[in-house]
Amino acid sequence: MMSLILGFKSAWLGLMGNKVRAFLTMLGVIIGVCSVITLVSVATGARQQMMMHMESMGTNVIQVYSQGWNVRFTLDDLKELEERVPTIKAAIPNVENWTYMRWRNHGENFGYSGTTEKYLVVTDSKLARGRFLTEGDVLHRRRVAVVGDQVVEVLFKGTNPMGQNINIQGQNFLVVGVMERKGKEYAIGPDSNVFIPVTSAMRLMATNQIHGLSIKANSAEDTRVATVHLKRIFQKKYGHPDAVGIHSQQEWLQQVEEMNRIMTLVMGAIASISLLVGGIGIMNIMLVSVTERTREIGIKKSLGAMNHHILIQFLVESVIISGVGGVIGIILGFGGANLVGMLGPETAVSLTSVIVSFGFAVGVGVIFGVWPAMKAASMKPVEALQRE
Repeated sequence: MMSLILGFKSAWLGLMGNKVRAFLTMLGVIIGVCSVITLVSVATGARQQMMMHMESMGTNVIQVYSQGWNVRFTLDDLKELEERVPTIKAAIPNVENWTYMRWRNHGENFGYSGTTEKYLVVTDSKLARGRFLTEGDVLHRRRVAVVGDQVVEVLFKGTNPMGQNINIQGQNFLVVGVMERKGKEYAIGPDSNVFIPVTSAMRLMATNQIHGLSIKANSAEDTRVATVHLKRIFQKKYGHPDAVGIHSQQEWLQQVEEMNRIMTLVMGAIASISLLVGGIGIMNIMLVSVTERTREIGIKKSLGAMNHHILIQFLVESVIISGVGGVIGIILGFGGANLVGMLGPETAVSLTSVIVSFGFAVGVGVIFGVWPAMKAASMKPVEALQRE
């Protein structure tokens, strides 16, 4: 323990003797750790954003969408599926658009969704105020709207939206309800959306087509059964197995996890190259340091220093360089992640990426510092003094 403390003390004094060179040696490690944390934070943020979006759709949900082949969904399809497939609880249409909306003198771009009274059931959503759409609203194409939490904040500027008229594509819609906040703000999602009767949405968009269907199964077990049943129904209806795309939430989540895992590994591998380059820089400088301090090594050995004392001193120097560089890299990595987040993409620094990158940095210091340290320790006192 004493030799380790003395080794640390000697190593620190040695580094302080040439601060500029020590800092330049750290740069490779600093850049490497900063790159790992920043890039992995982008991948982690993308995963969290996607997971939030999936969760906002509700649990045990199956997405049905056209893949061509003249597929046309109608409101009658919803009733037919609910009657024919016993494993599903409810089905809603997906009719979505993005447009400029106004309230008084305030305007902003938001998405609007045409849906039915069963939206809350399918997506596991709740109301904060007022009421949701009713069957009568859909049947009579009423111009009523339920707004998301972000719409209230951005468009209504904190004013109570209940009973106010919101202008959507030249048509006034009466706000009858406010959705409970689902989560963090994202570009397209329930918090930044306006919900209107599907029949009103189809009239606004001048179409009689439904983009897709969201179907809620009774349970997680029923999701698989319902998916198979739905595929058979649509294959028989359109005569082709690929006419309609049908994916359960579990399938989407698996794909998202796999894509994110690959993206994280690729980004981490690219950033780790900087750490390896930094390690080579550490080894190079440590070899130079051993050569420059040959006389110091000879004097210490002639005064009784053992091989392991010299080994520990130079190895600790290498670890200090990589460790301090790792700490600075972590700080800059947090800053880099925040900067990227301010510019657009969602980022999230994970504790795992911090621990792994710092551990890798220290490991690089140990691995690339062993050879110079062993070279210094193996010197004989007489040869070291003569070489100087």
